[in-house]
Amino acid sequence: MDLMSIEIDFSSLREDAALEVEELLGRVSAQMERSVLVKHVRQLCLDLHTIGVATLLRDGEPQFFFLNLCRAGENWRRLLLFHDSKKWMPLAASQNTPLLGVMAAGQWNLARQIAERSSTQWQEGEEYEDDFAWAIVLQHLASGELGSSTQLEKSLTRLEAVGGELHASRLFLIRSLLASDAHGFSESFRDLLRAHEEQIEKRTRTFGTPVERFAPYRYIWFEGLALLRLGERAGLPVDGYYTYCPPLARLPMTERYEGDWAISLA
Repeated sequence: MDLMSIEIDFSSLREDAALEVEELLGRVSAQMERSVLVKHVRQLCLDLHTIGVATLLRDGEPQFFFLNLCRAGENWRRLLLFHDSKKWMPLAASQNTPLLGVMAAGQWNLARQIAERSSTQWQEGEEYEDDFAWAIVLQHLASGELGSSTQLEKSLTRLEAVGGELHASRLFLIRSLLASDAHGFSESFRDLLRAHEEQIEKRTRTFGTPVERFAPYRYIWFEGLALLRLGERAGLPVDGYYTYCPPLARLPMTERYEGDWAISLA
């Protein structure tokens, strides 16, 4: 299916995702080959994001949305821990949607744990170098490095070197964040939002865009929500209305995630 031929039916997608989550939680095991295990956990995270976004958009339930972002993040954290224990080739750092989801929920302890287990090595052939450099910056920020971090500054310098023009708004946003420059943060965020909207609408019109993989991210911008949480965490005013970052998705998470709906790789 593609977005040119069908409207997104979030109710149906949520039902299918819930059934698949139940199946995957019973199927995933430590005995799986690396490629199969990673594939299954990626699908599990996608399904949890689908359930959370569908519930937010259809039912207006932000807490269930946040819980499912945390569930996806916890499953990814467990995969990274197991992956590291097996000394397998690191996963691409830019495959960080589960981390962005946890940041979007404002759950910094879990975000830090994921960031600290994420790869810091560029996987040439698996990701673009500028995407990797941006992912490393996000890892630093997820770990709470909002002050004068030498490593963060080195990562920003690398991002500027390998993708300065392409990532100019991101660089300006992070430097504004570090300088507590609310105006600079807001302006660069709006630039990023415009670029994101263009990219999303282009994908929507592209024949062959798969509904199931695209649906959770069609109307909700995980990276944008994560960046707004970072601004909020730094004490910047981030009260404006932003497309793809609806007010319900920016409320505080008040429910406590207890580690449910997670794989066991003991």
